[in-house]
Amino acid sequence: MTTSRRSASPLARVFFFSLAFGFAFPAVAAFTAVGGLGPAVREGETLAFRGAAGAVTVSAAGDGIVRVRFTPAGTTPLPASWAVTGAAASGVPPVIAIGAESSTLTSGSLSAAVSHAPLRVTFVSGGETIDADDPARGMAASGAAVRVWKRLREDEHLYGFGEKTGPLDKRGNKLGGVSYAMWNSDTYGYGEGTDPLYASVPFFLVLRKGRAHGVFLDNPYRTSLDVGKEDPGLLSFGATGGELDYYLIDGPTPKAVIERYTALTGRMPLPPLWALGYHQCRYSYTPESRLRFIARNFRERRIPADTLWLDIHYQDGYRPFTWDRERFPDPGRMIGELAADGFRTVVIVDPHPANVPGSRVTDEGLAGGHFVKGADGTLFEAPVWPSQAEKDPRPSVFPDFARSATRRWWGGLHDDLVKLGVAGIWNDMNEPAVFDSPTGTFPVGVRHDADGRATDHREVHNVYGMLMSRATHEGLLALRPEARPFVLTRATFAGGQRWAAVWPGDNVSTWAHLRGSVPLLLGLSVSGFPFVGADVGGFVGGATAELYTRWLQSAVFTPFLRTHTAFGNPEQEPWSYGTRHEAANRRAIELRYELLPQVYTVMEEASRTGIPAMRPLLLEYPEDPRTWAADDTFLFGRDLLVAPVLREGAERRGLYLPKGAWYELESGKKHAGGRDVAFAVTLDSLPLFVREGAFLFRQPVIQHTGERYGKTLTVQHWPSASAAPATGELYEDEGDGFAYRTGTFLRRKFASAPTPKGLVVEVRTEGTYRPAPRAMELKLRWDGSLRAVTLDGESLPGVEPAELAAASRGYARADGWVTVRLPDPFGAMKLELSR
Repeated sequence: MTTSRRSASPLARVFFFSLAFGFAFPAVAAFTAVGGLGPAVREGETLAFRGAAGAVTVSAAGDGIVRVRFTPAGTTPLPASWAVTGAAASGVPPVIAIGAESSTLTSGSLSAAVSHAPLRVTFVSGGETIDADDPARGMAASGAAVRVWKRLREDEHLYGFGEKTGPLDKRGNKLGGVSYAMWNSDTYGYGEGTDPLYASVPFFLVLRKGRAHGVFLDNPYRTSLDVGKEDPGLLSFGATGGELDYYLIDGPTPKAVIERYTALTGRMPLPPLWALGYHQCRYSYTPESRLRFIARNFRERRIPADTLWLDIHYQDGYRPFTWDRERFPDPGRMIGELAADGFRTVVIVDPHPANVPGSRVTDEGLAGGHFVKGADGTLFEAPVWPSQAEKDPRPSVFPDFARSATRRWWGGLHDDLVKLGVAGIWNDMNEPAVFDSPTGTFPVGVRHDADGRATDHREVHNVYGMLMSRATHEGLLALRPEARPFVLTRATFAGGQRWAAVWPGDNVSTWAHLRGSVPLLLGLSVSGFPFVGADVGGFVGGATAELYTRWLQSAVFTPFLRTHTAFGNPEQEPWSYGTRHEAANRRAIELRYELLPQVYTVMEEASRTGIPAMRPLLLEYPEDPRTWAADDTFLFGRDLLVAPVLREGAERRGLYLPKGAWYELESGKKHAGGRDVAFAVTLDSLPLFVREGAFLFRQPVIQHTGERYGKTLTVQHWPSASAAPATGELYEDEGDGFAYRTGTFLRRKFASAPTPKGLVVEVRTEGTYRPAPRAMELKLRWDGSLRAVTLDGESLPGVEPAELAAASRGYARADGWVTVRLPDPFGAMKLELSR
């Protein structure tokens, strides 16, 4: 759902921002570079320089992380970061050396060398200079604006920047450069060149010759980043207010950078298993009979699904926390009956309650001082969806999410929804978006109360959506402490991964948007947001049959998998395009459910390490130049390479396979890596490749996650020809709740290695959780003769392939596989295959 009213085009909006609100950055000549700031001094574990122009401090923020903070004279430092959790601290003090002309601070592998006059910072790791201020400009200020200029080498590649359109590598075409703004904006039907979008994440990763480092600018004000556009040899970033406060994060690998960055800003909590299933949404499923029709069709057509979504038409006059009782006369009964059929219900909650005296939200909000105020100190009102209500249209008031008491109050307002059985909350319009405004958002003079510290919307705008999702997440947790909260948000900021999944808003039903969704989601992924996914089929315009099928196939391997479409569009369900496409769509969703054990395992890894589930090839193969710009393929976890068909009418698909050997998942055909491959595709094709040495975990097709108990676990393995052990990991727990935090989980580590006589597979376990009793089938790729199969030293009987499913223990050979069946032991085991 989005605004459908437009009073200014995106370009007009940018112009208005720049001129009316003074958001344009000063010209380069207007900045005054930091020269000398006086002698270097040690202040505890910080290297500090102070003078009339302000202060620069250099400190360690964890092993391999250095923080540089420039506070111009007259600027008040923020008392705390909106993004940084502080969890990255290693506990090992930095090494500080102060000299006459330069000083250094070293944190683990990373050293910051600071020349005193002019003050310039150079970062060194492993004897190599990985980042350096531009000698002529360095850090600078102009009025309230701050900026830093750094060198940019031709062979440096940049990734991340959060939610940005365009190619994965942000160097620009022919090194022509790009520039980005960070200012959360409602960008209905955005295009490839639209910037900014809904979310602001001022983090980027730099890769040069396989070596990586990252930069995070911790400033919530309107921010801009220039990658070689102003000058092809310069990288610069800064903000219109606040401090220049950034972190240089060492690698040396891209994965190490992301691990350190997410230790700094927090990691996605482990989502409930049902949230990794298939979601169906539109603007809007109304009335109740329509929603029940959708649910019935999923079950009758045997198309798996876990969640149905309600957009704003379920509400009374588009007012949050209300129900339209004509359309939904008994929501509790409806939600309960859907739950009995395996469906969760997620509803939308926007941050713009109608100003209705006598209503709970208005009366409590006014009494508690929970709403933002205008620059003149009066209650701020603006038109959003409640102003468009058919009956009693009203302007909206807006919670001040910068205030912790307001976040607690807003979270508590979900109590009735939780009592009715609503499973999750969808936060939309939280850039924040308003109607009938050239900027599409609050005036920057709107006042906020940051727990007693007065500030305005210049500081809070970019974190407003993140703080709303925080309030929602914490509210759900307080109201339902036994369940993992599920929140989806449109707007967010760095660190928002702690509170909500993210979708990139109102995309368009075009092939260009399908292709563009891959690098956009990969950019979010490497920016610390693992739980992402775009609207399948596109929101604006309505998808063709072929486009919808191809989009769904691609989205099977995005962590968040939801179909959504706009008001007035044609039907956009998996069965909406005729029986041929329905069959292909069903098979795509079935594949997602077959691979849920794998999906859940990879998402658990993301929650623990910050390494995203959806990965650009360069994350695993940073030394391979062919991966640096690859953005029409991606990895899911370490072992699955996904090559979705992204062109209309395509009959062939080409791609690059990284080094090593790869197997086509469907056919089993083996390919040597480090080269291009091409093959024919049909409507049913979702090209998937499995890395040699991988373990892949599957289950039978189920209609929803509640049916998973007792189903056979299949472990597929493609043994490596290398003498080094091949490894894999399977993670399981109850799928919800928090018992896993105290050891109620099951982590199994699989390892295989060739022996002179064949192959040995060993399994080690960790944790106390035990799933329901079930069978296990280990499918091992095998060529040549097979003399015996033993499990923990005991010989297993060989049976005919057709008889294996009925056997409690045994093995069979067929089509290049040895399949071993046994009761799942949930514990350590050793399997040996002998030639």
